[in-house]
Amino acid sequence: MLQIQVAKSTIRFHKWVDLSILSLCTVALLGMILRSKTVFALPFINYNNLLEAHSHFSFGGWVTLILLALFVYELLPETLSRRPLYQWLLGSIALCAWGMLITFMIWGYNNVSNITSLIYVLLSYVFGYNLIRDLLKAKLEKSVALLAVSSVICLIISSSGPFIITYIVFTKSFDAFLYRNALFTYLHFQYNGFFTLAVFALLFKLTGQNTSGKSGKYIYQFSLVLCTSIIPSLFLSYLWQDPNLWYRIIAVAGSLLLIFCFYLFIRSAWSLRTIYRNETGVTRFLVLLSLGSFMLKIFLQCFTIFPVIGNMIFGNRPVIMGFLHLVFLGFVTLFILACFSKKGLLNSKIKLTNIALIFFAIAVILNEILLITQGLASIFIAGSIVFPWLLWATGILLFTGSLLIASARFQTKKQF
Repeated sequence: MLQIQVAKSTIRFHKWVDLSILSLCTVALLGMILRSKTVFALPFINYNNLLEAHSHFSFGGWVTLILLALFVYELLPETLSRRPLYQWLLGSIALCAWGMLITFMIWGYNNVSNITSLIYVLLSYVFGYNLIRDLLKAKLEKSVALLAVSSVICLIISSSGPFIITYIVFTKSFDAFLYRNALFTYLHFQYNGFFTLAVFALLFKLTGQNTSGKSGKYIYQFSLVLCTSIIPSLFLSYLWQDPNLWYRIIAVAGSLLLIFCFYLFIRSAWSLRTIYRNETGVTRFLVLLSLGSFMLKIFLQCFTIFPVIGNMIFGNRPVIMGFLHLVFLGFVTLFILACFSKKGLLNSKIKLTNIALIFFAIAVILNEILLITQGLASIFIAGSIVFPWLLWATGILLFTGSLLIASARFQTKKQF
């Protein structure tokens, strides 16, 4: 009987993996269309509506859905992960994510799209409450428990941003300062909170059985400082508006915590070097790229404490987009794909899997180089018309890579 229940649980998890990979392909397709719009007229496409659909679905349909599914099936014991409630909640969240994709694409911000977004947020509250309760019951290693619970809390707190933005849009009381701060608050708690903490919770869970002694101590110290830095480092995002002294003091504290976090991460990563060596080539390649992206993220984030650099970054759209893509694609997405490879959800023994993952990773690297170069070029010299074309080509590569990953997943399933 227990074996049947385990088999059913595995089948359910594989369905969420399949849906998430379909979502990744959809996100890449939308990104390619958006970049096509920047180089071709395409009058039948509303760029702003498509951009909203792309951003909402990237978060809800791809990263959030698969991270929550991984939390349920990787962090919770079988007795808790097979609760029907999680299947209903994951299904409802996925349905709302696709609903946001369609409604924002057609109408942009209107009653239907905002009601769909509200339902999505409320579902995340219910999911978060139940998940935190079960995580505390699961007797996880203390670093994993701290990171996992903190990440879910950040997911819930991040919803304050969209609520404020929706209020601004519908009351037509546009306040540029309030709007921008609400947006930065949302992005901070998503990228630096939920995404980042969730990745490390999963990473340390996968390697937890191989860590002890000094390794476990370093990992806990890193986890504690990383979680502690979330609130103070938020104030780095508010420095663009020339705030008062207290904002700057808290921002400085956040920057110092990030520097300390950078140091602790290097110690933690070094203590786990023997574990990385035991991974397959493509998995190790993706993990190293992902963790390298995290290190670069922390490094860049610290420098925003300096007004000259901070104002230059927050006022430059390509640089902001480069930073967001660094975290979303370089850090989070590549880690999820590495996790798929390690768990056999993408069989690395199949040649197509290795080709697909390496192809996609190279496209991510090219995308990041182009965005940063475009941003720096617009700061120091006149922008070049060649960048939209190069980014369009990179969008095609990312979409092609996602299709190859979907094909590799199909071949992997045939092996089961």
